[in-house]
Amino acid sequence: MNADPDRQARSRDYDRANGRTILPYVRGTRFFMAGLLLLGVGGVGLTSGGCRSSGRTETVAPTRGRTPARPLPAQVRAIWVARFHYHFPDDIRTIMRNCAADGFNTVLWQVRGEGTVAYPSRLEPWSAEYCHRDPGFDPLQVAVEEAHKHGLRIEAWVNTMPGWKGPKPPAPRDQLWHTHPEWFLRDAAGKRQPLGEFYSILNPCLPEVRRHIASVVDEIVREYDVDGVHLDYVRYAWETTKNARQLYPRDPETLRIFSRQTGKHPDDDRRAWDDWRANQLTRLVADIRAAVDRRRPRATLTAATWNSPQRGYKEYFQNGVAWLRTGLIDAALPMAYTDDLARFEGYVGAYRTLAPQGRVVPGIGIYKHDTAEQMARQLEYCRRLGGDFALFSYDSIHPVAGDRGRNGRSKVAPEKIRQRQMRVDVLRRVGG
Repeated sequence: MNADPDRQARSRDYDRANGRTILPYVRGTRFFMAGLLLLGVGGVGLTSGGCRSSGRTETVAPTRGRTPARPLPAQVRAIWVARFHYHFPDDIRTIMRNCAADGFNTVLWQVRGEGTVAYPSRLEPWSAEYCHRDPGFDPLQVAVEEAHKHGLRIEAWVNTMPGWKGPKPPAPRDQLWHTHPEWFLRDAAGKRQPLGEFYSILNPCLPEVRRHIASVVDEIVREYDVDGVHLDYVRYAWETTKNARQLYPRDPETLRIFSRQTGKHPDDDRRAWDDWRANQLTRLVADIRAAVDRRRPRATLTAATWNSPQRGYKEYFQNGVAWLRTGLIDAALPMAYTDDLARFEGYVGAYRTLAPQGRVVPGIGIYKHDTAEQMARQLEYCRRLGGDFALFSYDSIHPVAGDRGRNGRSKVAPEKIRQRQMRVDVLRRVGG
């Protein structure tokens, strides 16, 4: 299948720029078009119950030929399904069956968490949910087949920048923390971003990091008939590391690249340094876009973006509005997670104002909704805007693998069970 004309034109733009794309950028808390910026060339600008085996090996035969990717529907009704929501094939089948019954048409299915994945990869080891070893079946293949069986689109949800998470180094010796320590954020003293309960992230200013992440996406769209790729944490996700924006990255190689391309040191021009760091992340998105277009024509690329586009750029160098305006992504899903309707409308409205021609799918954090009214009012607002929405997340409405204790029984409190049912009732009443 050939790509559509718009995609072909965009690919020619990549070729002319030798793998780089031309993109306007934003500064501070005000969005504006700052002319055309050639990126990179001068300028500024498993469960708590433990890992378990099914006791058998389940072989899923690959589909013969390629099933064409399904486009974004007229009304996107999406839900995020995280890597710890499923374990066995039956978990996956149940999730897809429930999603179809609830009226969803798109499942954002997490396949990469923190430099580990939930499918057999040549590039990264298995996730902790599978004890970093092959579980005897291919979870992503099962998910794709089950989603399509129930008439659902499936987008492979990729945590983009995380390299590891946790207070201790990863056990697998083939994990990036061990094999490529130089790829992680480092300060001027050469120290890596410290381990902790949040993510330690990779450095998108390094070309080899961008190539690796784009290769992970390339592997997914080459091997699986996903309908799209969904990027999460496609930002400098350093919010739990104090003074990270000032500290990272200051490794010699990053400073050498910045100096070669701008003739400056970060302390010479702080604004140029900020814009340049943002542009390296945008170059990564462009590389991913090119991989998707090349391997899986018509597959979509979407991104979970920070709730406030201004803060997303200022604090995390995420240029989501520009990605949307220039077609690098097909839809932005702002994580407008709040129980306050006015704040929710403000987050979503900012994206719609700044990218009026772009597809904005409001992300609703239903885990924050303790009452039916809170959830219903946000769904009704989405309906008035055209009907697009994405719910975070599946475990807020249904049981998941992580609910099971060591004895296989549910360890979920009765109040959570009640809230789940309340949200399902609201979804089926208002969200359909």
